[in-house]
Amino acid sequence: MIRKAAAALFLFGTVSVPAVHASETRSAHAHEHGHGTLNIAFEDNRVLMELEIPGADIVGFEHEPKSDSDKAAVEAAEEKLKNGVALFRFDGTACRFEEAHLEDHHEEHAKNESHDHEEGEHSEFHVAYELSCDDTARISGMAFPFFAAFPNSEELEVTIIGTSGQFHYEVERDEPNISLKK
Repeated sequence: MIRKAAAALFLFGTVSVPAVHASETRSAHAHEHGHGTLNIAFEDNRVLMELEIPGADIVGFEHEPKSDSDKAAVEAAEEKLKNGVALFRFDGTACRFEEAHLEDHHEEHAKNESHDHEEGEHSEFHVAYELSCDDTARISGMAFPFFAAFPNSEELEVTIIGTSGQFHYEVERDEPNISLKK
């Protein structure tokens, strides 16, 4: 449900976001290892977030988990991903993670130029988060402990859409913070 709500908010631009200084970024690539996308929307005192990330970044492999160790790695990663408060932190106001909805997608594919690997298997994790915050207008920045939790991830393409515009950021492992100052 929150995934559909977040998608609707992004499509129709009915959210508000604090004015920010945005940096230019390149557009996200389809399933590029080390790179994920994070969409964020602010609505009143709710924050909706949607994360899409290659399976290799999260569990270190692309194949369908068959061994007990692979299955355990996926289960552990899913628990980490559901704990959004440990992965993403908003500065300037208190926020509480209300709900997380996780899907993992696994498929076989032939060689495709939109992927950075040859024929084989492809997996991604999709997570939708819903938060409530004391005052989203006071959010001054965001930190990404996500990178410490998932060492194979190198960069997140972050998009924030609201009534004051659309803002893009490249958040990298070496600089896991963004400023959202007015």
